[in-house]
Amino acid sequence: MNDWITARERGTSWTINLMIRLCQHRHRWLVNLLLYPITAYFFITGRAAHRAGRHFFTLATGQARPADYYRQILCFARCLVDRVTILIGDADQFKVNPSGRQALMQARRDGRGVIMLGSHLGSFEACKLLARDRMDIDIHIVAYFAGSTKIRQALDAINPELQQNFIDPTKPDAVFQMRDVIDNGGILAILSDRTGIGEKKAQINFMGEQAYLPTGPYYLASILHCPVFCFFGLRVDHYAYDTYAIKLAEHITLARGQREQQAQIYAQQYADLLADKARQYPYNWFNFYEFWTLRTNAKP
Repeated sequence: MNDWITARERGTSWTINLMIRLCQHRHRWLVNLLLYPITAYFFITGRAAHRAGRHFFTLATGQARPADYYRQILCFARCLVDRVTILIGDADQFKVNPSGRQALMQARRDGRGVIMLGSHLGSFEACKLLARDRMDIDIHIVAYFAGSTKIRQALDAINPELQQNFIDPTKPDAVFQMRDVIDNGGILAILSDRTGIGEKKAQINFMGEQAYLPTGPYYLASILHCPVFCFFGLRVDHYAYDTYAIKLAEHITLARGQREQQAQIYAQQYADLLADKARQYPYNWFNFYEFWTLRTNAKP
């Protein structure tokens, strides 16, 4: 499950910045046109990602066609363009079909900080679409961007102030930053489908095969005494997303001597929700590496 850390980031900064500038100058039609040859390039050259995609689609849909992998890459590219569109202030163009908004809004009305578990299924940026014009939302994202430095730097350049809302979990004061977000009634967003080096993790069942998911978010929630939600923002069409805010737990308590086993239960519950949404929206699956590292006798 750590393959994503060592994977070399593909794509050039020049291409990424060109696409961003076209979006900023409202040339979205040209961007959409350019996405087809760009997607074709990654489709042809991404052998390892293609193998991983074939494995995913076989488990998620029962079949793995080249067209599925192409649509997966194209959906990923379009989500990136949507992120730029949102960051430059054009979020009003999007249509959102929300689910679970009321429970999240109630937690915010109560002044309670919330841990929100995100993933590389769809776009977490869609959380801003879910909350726009409905509540004063303060989101801080906890993430390690080793595999997407070029994209991250390009997006940060659009609005440098956004960097203040990212927390690097490898920093010595990361836990204190997270605590401050919760104490101030904010939303602490944690990408919970990838394990980092040295991170606590649990072996879970995901779509019928074994994999690892991090358990750190559940330990953190037990310390901060805050509700835990899962969020999914799934792209369904041009400028259209289905969003889900699903409460995983009102409180998480990990008893001494049973913490690992209890954290594993929460990780499995999250894995089941993630698998359910991945099956519903397979082209939104953006883990382009072998997710099931416990697989034996894998074929090249």
